[in-house]
Amino acid sequence: MTTEHTIREGLIDLCRHDQERLVKMALAKLHVNKFHRHYDDFYQEGCIAYARAYVDFKGKVDAERDRFYAFAYKMIYWRILDLLKKSWHQEDGRQISADSSPALAYHLAAIIDPQANANLTAIEERQLWTSLMRALSSRQQDYLKLFCLQFTNAEIADRLHISRAAVYELRHRVFEVARKLLTNDP
Repeated sequence: MTTEHTIREGLIDLCRHDQERLVKMALAKLHVNKFHRHYDDFYQEGCIAYARAYVDFKGKVDAERDRFYAFAYKMIYWRILDLLKKSWHQEDGRQISADSSPALAYHLAAIIDPQANANLTAIEERQLWTSLMRALSSRQQDYLKLFCLQFTNAEIADRLHISRAAVYELRHRVFEVARKLLTNDP
């Protein structure tokens, strides 16, 4: 006998099995903390995504809890990521002024022409990279270059002749500077 699950049952399962932690884990992985202006909205959407995963799961949830939790986590993560992307695009749209600047013309061309959009993204990424490199010390720049080349922490420590603890500290500082640049914090 096949039974169809409902969103309501999914929300009840979320609370009964104390699985709000899946939502909080996805938020943390996406660097959305309690001080983010959309945190509450994203948290609620994550709970709804859990309930939808409960409905969409192929199999018996109670019999395959681990597999279900993995499935639900993916659904939550992708839903929150989609919301983050939408909020970023909305913020980008608000930042464009209505004057006749070249930037406005380029943004408008990007809407019409996908290749122009790719060019704009490449330009913005280069500008961000340049700003980030200017803000970092030479040691932090060395770390970032090796990190981008996908060296492990042990390999970075060996190449820079520092301890792994120092590598973790460099990583923390680099990401702190990058986060400030991305959020335009002083």
